[in-house]
Amino acid sequence: MTQFFLSRAVGDDDSYAIRFFQDLSAKVRVISGVDGDVGFVETVESGSRSPWSTAARNALADCQTFVALCSPRYFLSERCGRQWSIFAERLRRYEKETGRRPPALISVPWGDSGGGEAVRQLIRLRSHRPRYEALLASVARQIMETIEEYQIPPMSPSFDPAKVPNAFGYAEVDSTDHAESGSIGQKPPRKDLVEAVSQRVHFIVAAGTRAEMDTVREDLRFYGERGRDWAAYRPALAEPLVAHARALAAEQLFGSDVAELDDLAERLDRARRNNEIVVVLVDAWITKLASYRRMLAEFDSHAEPSVAVLAPASLTDAETVRHGGELRAGLTRALPRNLARQDQLVRIEIDSPESFEVDLVAALEEAQNRIFSHGRVFRRPAQDEPVDRPILQGP
Repeated sequence: MTQFFLSRAVGDDDSYAIRFFQDLSAKVRVISGVDGDVGFVETVESGSRSPWSTAARNALADCQTFVALCSPRYFLSERCGRQWSIFAERLRRYEKETGRRPPALISVPWGDSGGGEAVRQLIRLRSHRPRYEALLASVARQIMETIEEYQIPPMSPSFDPAKVPNAFGYAEVDSTDHAESGSIGQKPPRKDLVEAVSQRVHFIVAAGTRAEMDTVREDLRFYGERGRDWAAYRPALAEPLVAHARALAAEQLFGSDVAELDDLAERLDRARRNNEIVVVLVDAWITKLASYRRMLAEFDSHAEPSVAVLAPASLTDAETVRHGGELRAGLTRALPRNLARQDQLVRIEIDSPESFEVDLVAALEEAQNRIFSHGRVFRRPAQDEPVDRPILQGP
């Protein structure tokens, strides 16, 4: 049994987060008398974008408490949102069966959004050591008292974490889903609070479905039932490209949502009004389909200088490599104005996941700089009601 699962955003002061995990584990071992592993945390090597390990699934399936290091980056992390949902669902089932609500989801204010002093600051400064030790002891006591009073049944570790709803995925989950994932009294942060700490990115997936691609190409393993299922770098990167893009954006403290090409005009209009970023992810194969060519041509005719256009062409996709010349020509005919820009916001034939990561981060930075330089200046309307901070349970 895992006494606690430490949920954190990879890249958010990693060395201090691992130190917190080690220090908390030591406190729990002293109180419990257990000599060995008492907790679980994903390391930097496992990463926020790597496949879910068997160890992580097992720990989420049987851990008795869940400690969340809350920060703006945490609430923008899809992986953390899925971890939260998995544990909250276990607690919801326990409450339904017993009528009892364990105080097992423990939030620690790692950054400014937790409602208290950031714990990572306590770790850094020797003068704060007594306060840090007191917090560790408090968290460790809550972990052990919860374990002694409640026995939360494990779930099968055979679940697929990638299919679990993201508790913080506001573009994909409605407010009733949020309430349920926080039904034990720990509500995920409100959408307006998350957006307040980040600029928004609209990812537009310009790709076809498996059925549509079946008419123009032979290898269909990169496609799914929806355009946004396009996994350009499979098998090296098994997840859909846009999921990878959103994880990268979150690491840069950008909030994001996803739309497909037929929603592009509406997203462009919203982005202009609110100084938001638009990134179009283009599969060159759609230039072989008349309906997609028309939509790309319509987009290109407006010449949006702050919109990023990224077109992967994986070196491991033999069919794409074989047809590289005609696909490049198709993009040139469909997007002549955009390709003529030849700047950081337009990249085609991105041949690997690593190159995609570099190009996307550079495009986000450049788009943000252009918006800061040329975007609209406006005041946000005042809220009709005070904005409540997230309700999180902790020591």
